[in-house]
Amino acid sequence: MKKKRAWLPLCAVAIAGILCAVILWRGSSKSEIFDYVQENQANLERFAVELMRVNGQDAKYKDWPVSYYEDARTVEFLTKGSGLGSATAYEGFYYSENDVPIGFQGVELDFVQDGDGWIWRETGGDNYDQTERIIEHWFWFKMSF
Repeated sequence: MKKKRAWLPLCAVAIAGILCAVILWRGSSKSEIFDYVQENQANLERFAVELMRVNGQDAKYKDWPVSYYEDARTVEFLTKGSGLGSATAYEGFYYSENDVPIGFQGVELDFVQDGDGWIWRETGGDNYDQTERIIEHWFWFKMSF
């Protein structure tokens, strides 16, 4: 009986490791997001405009959670999430009706130009939000806590 119980902690560790790996590797890469948005712009835009028209808060597109932030006039598609707790990063793309970069979850940030896009870094911390234009009205983003 004691031998069977010795395997329980090992099984729990193995399952936790597999779950962590799934969490860390879930989602599309930046280049895949750029390609997808460019190739599917018309369908994505119809979806985003309709979500804004009905003032929908949360929806799904493919398997991606989608949120509309009315104040920013932005529809955000979350394609990747990784990490746990304070070491979390989110990645995706968003439709900006005003064609301006906006922060994660529709938050206005003081972005500064950074290469092909914009970046915001938390003063005195390690949080950052990075965004780049894909095509008119469409932006890629990565937010790290």
